[in-house]
Amino acid sequence: MNSGSDLAYGSATPLIEALIEFEQELEANRHSLGFDLGLIMEQGPAPRYMATPPDVIPFAHAGVDGIHYGFLTDFGLEKDLLWAPIVCVSPVDWTGVWVVARHLQDFLSVVYTENSSLKRYFANGEDYSGHMGQRVPQATDERTLFVHECFRERFGVQPIRDMAVYIDSLRLERKQNEAAPTLNGLGIRRFPTVKHHSSNAEGALLSVAEPFHWEQQGEAVRELFRSGSYEARLAFIRDAQTQHLFTHSTLRAFVAGQLKSMGLSEAAAYLEESYYTVIPDTVES
Repeated sequence: MNSGSDLAYGSATPLIEALIEFEQELEANRHSLGFDLGLIMEQGPAPRYMATPPDVIPFAHAGVDGIHYGFLTDFGLEKDLLWAPIVCVSPVDWTGVWVVARHLQDFLSVVYTENSSLKRYFANGEDYSGHMGQRVPQATDERTLFVHECFRERFGVQPIRDMAVYIDSLRLERKQNEAAPTLNGLGIRRFPTVKHHSSNAEGALLSVAEPFHWEQQGEAVRELFRSGSYEARLAFIRDAQTQHLFTHSTLRAFVAGQLKSMGLSEAAAYLEESYYTVIPDTVES
């Protein structure tokens, strides 16, 4: 097992390490956390995809289609990862990223109870219930039941009584704390301690889509980061990623520089890492 120094999960590190240890114990006994529960822990720095938001810290994956799970820091609002929302990032899904649990312990409950929402986006509980109603019940063998029970006992997992209700509550809670909407549905949470340049974050949102040309649209982006609200700037970053605009290196370098100037150097580094590049020393502003 990798040492704790390899894992940068703050207060969540002990639980993450316990999950890795559990996974290794299962494999030593010819069982599998991945096969039986659909969860494969990252044993070291997790790879990032172009779809991985810069404020998400991955810790596990599903082993299919690049689907991975991470802590959503909400651009620094969540200081304690043990209580940060957990998101699924699906590079092949049109939604791209969605909240699947309130925090890490709840995530374990979702994994244990019914993990469809960890691989597929459901807009609401009704959407989830409709999907489940169409599924053919799968027989659960003794091996899988054994792993489930070991998982529940080891981590004190409490099954979720009604997954549809849980999904609805996640969507509602997220919306109630939203300062600016985004295309992927995550939105941008309110930053109560940040001085805004604009009193109306949502009204100042900038919509930019492909085809994107820095020569024609760059000035609008610069103006947003000069005078737009803090939340509007972050909303643009979410939307630009959803629309795959960060494949444009000039835009990506500019936004990485702006993130650094906003005190979000870690997010800037993660943005560049998702595109396999290094942050330049100087960026156009």
